[in-house]
Amino acid sequence: MAKTDQLEADIWLPKKGPLKGKSGLVILKKWAEEAINPKEESDDAFGYLGHVLTWHDLELKDQGNFRIWVHSLNRSKTRRDFFSLEVQRHGQFFSPVEENEANARIALAETVINWAAEGSIKSSLLRQLPSGQVLEDHARQIDQFLMTLLETSGNVIDFKQKSGKAKGVKDTKNEKIKFRSTGKDSIILAKLYAIRSESAGSSRVGKRICEDLGIDSSVLYTAIRIARAKEWLTEGRKGIAGGTMTAEGEKYFLENNGPARLEKITGIKIGNQ
Repeated sequence: MAKTDQLEADIWLPKKGPLKGKSGLVILKKWAEEAINPKEESDDAFGYLGHVLTWHDLELKDQGNFRIWVHSLNRSKTRRDFFSLEVQRHGQFFSPVEENEANARIALAETVINWAAEGSIKSSLLRQLPSGQVLEDHARQIDQFLMTLLETSGNVIDFKQKSGKAKGVKDTKNEKIKFRSTGKDSIILAKLYAIRSESAGSSRVGKRICEDLGIDSSVLYTAIRIARAKEWLTEGRKGIAGGTMTAEGEKYFLENNGPARLEKITGIKIGNQ
């Protein structure tokens, strides 16, 4: 791996063709300079261009703007291993790739030699990756981390305690939380459903919520039907579970002490309470 003071990146932008304005390339400046006089293939010297990162800006009509980063290790003109892909969501406009980001990315790429095995990412692998499960597990880990922090501070709420007392406080009832088919209860479950759907985007979101809260699935889906009937929660995309809160739903959630109730039940804090 190059020394720290040598990890300076070069940014190259296509000047013509279909890639112009929609992509770019990042390479370690040292290898870009040496590429003028290509070396023979050598694993010790990374070969021809070494680590190369490219970004590709995509405008997906129904989904929004996305930037895809691709990282490959180029050992020679013909030997190229793809090591990683990253998907970024952007806003209305794509943010430019600045020098500090390019330097940070190339520095990270240079560490690959410490862990990369032989082989390369192929399109067939992407089709097999359980991306929905990965996103759900990501959300689950964040939830568990948050609960760990709350438990350390003594503020965690036991989902099974009807009284809502802090964990560790004795309670003889130890019953499930009871949600009724009212607007005030439905809006809490709808909000939690929207939060989890946004972070996980999986059909298992409902199941996980029921497991965490210790409630029957019929309770959750009754709340979701009520919320959608009152136009507090949108429908999920065709074939995909989920939904987002509408402006009217957010208003009702706030007017009915939603943030405090949600935090008490789940530990999730909304905004500045």
